[in-house]
Amino acid sequence: MVGIRGHNCSNHLIAAFYSPEALLPDHPEGKTLYYAKITDPGIPDVNGRYDYEVTAFNKNGEEKKLVFSAGKELRDGAYIQLYYAFFRGVTYWKEVSFEELPLPVQQKIKNI
Repeated sequence: MVGIRGHNCSNHLIAAFYSPEALLPDHPEGKTLYYAKITDPGIPDVNGRYDYEVTAFNKNGEEKKLVFSAGKELRDGAYIQLYYAFFRGVTYWKEVSFEELPLPVQQKIKNI
């Protein structure tokens, strides 16, 4: 599709234009959900947040290294769901139970 002034527009930009809620950090539209297990303490930054680098898995069990920050130190052994956007990185996270993880993720993550 050709956009304003002849520039190509991706479907994500069009979706964001027509549904501004897709730009909200905790809205899943336009984002890939990943799952991870917290195994290391966060590194405190100068703003009082904690930085994490995790090995995460999408719903199919495909692995990706993700970096994000949290306003609190996360519990060791916690399972988290991360919303990942290509240009913005991790926009939102929340703790979930092991049972909430997709089966391919459970199989990959249980030995971490």
